[in-house]
Amino acid sequence: MIELRQTSRDGELHLHLHGEWTFAQVVAIKAALQQVQPSAGTSLVVDAQAVARLDVTATWFVYQQVQRWMQQGYTVRFDHFPAEYLGYFAATAASDSSPSPDKGRLGGVSFSHSLTTLRSFITFFGHSLAALFTSLFSPHLFRFRAVFHHVFTTGISAVPIVALIACLISIVITYQGGGQLRDLGAEIYTVDMVTISVLRELGVLLTAIMVAGRSGSAFAAEIGLMKTNQEVDALQVMGKDPFLILVVPRLVALVIALPLLTVLADIVALAAAALISSTILDISFVQFFSRVAANIEFRTFAAGLIKSPFFAVVIALIGCWQGMRVTGSSASLGEHTTKAVVDAIFVVLLLDALFSVLFYRLGF
Repeated sequence: MIELRQTSRDGELHLHLHGEWTFAQVVAIKAALQQVQPSAGTSLVVDAQAVARLDVTATWFVYQQVQRWMQQGYTVRFDHFPAEYLGYFAATAASDSSPSPDKGRLGGVSFSHSLTTLRSFITFFGHSLAALFTSLFSPHLFRFRAVFHHVFTTGISAVPIVALIACLISIVITYQGGGQLRDLGAEIYTVDMVTISVLRELGVLLTAIMVAGRSGSAFAAEIGLMKTNQEVDALQVMGKDPFLILVVPRLVALVIALPLLTVLADIVALAAAALISSTILDISFVQFFSRVAANIEFRTFAAGLIKSPFFAVVIALIGCWQGMRVTGSSASLGEHTTKAVVDAIFVVLLLDALFSVLFYRLGF
């Protein structure tokens, strides 16, 4: 049972909630709130100090009624209500009431939208970084089982497709480049060409693109579906940090998985190149790998491996960020899942270009 007691004090109408204000009492809650008829110029105070139990649904109905009173010109104040409930309702109302863009100012709208998107990502990155440091300095909050699960889904499950792509690309390069060099009588340099291309660029780049399409979209879809089902909102209402639960395990798992997949892609690509070279160029396995060991420096391998954690961070953050931006509809879910893949691949290519310039400047 619920009760809404009204008392007047110092020109204010105090509404005291008593009983169990829960989802089961929705009909009674609506009726009790509709019976309140404040006089003109009266300030209202809604007080939940004496309530026996108050859940989010009941708070939402009270919040909606308070909004209607405020639209009618009344001043209303909440006392002893859970701050996380009111904060979430206010944020939701603000996002729902954001004005639609003016079609006559496309340039300004586009620039404003870009700034909003950038601010959204910076805010997301800050929350993710704070959650990561929190989990590192509080190991009991770190979700080891979730990390192991995502290492399996993003890493081990991706081994077949990554190995296949690395093998096929290596075969293509060996055939195309080896054929041209053979015409010049320099087929032995095919080993150097393939090895440097794979270790410095193609191994890590193709692996990152494959992971972006596979895992980046999965992150966006998983978190986006949770947003659609209001599971992320439920975590916030319960006082849990969604970034600690949803973002950090995926980020850490991908930082572990992508370098390992890169090493695998390098090994498979070189093995495939050696096999094709022995078939079309008469370069045996021993000759192939002897030349790799003699002419290829370790920094060539390190140059590709250094990039992989950065690519992993970009893919994980963009995938999770786009998932968090889903607004609740299936169309929004599809849109942001697609954006997660496109944005991740674009940023990976941009980072790869920046690394190329940096390594060139450093002589690495």
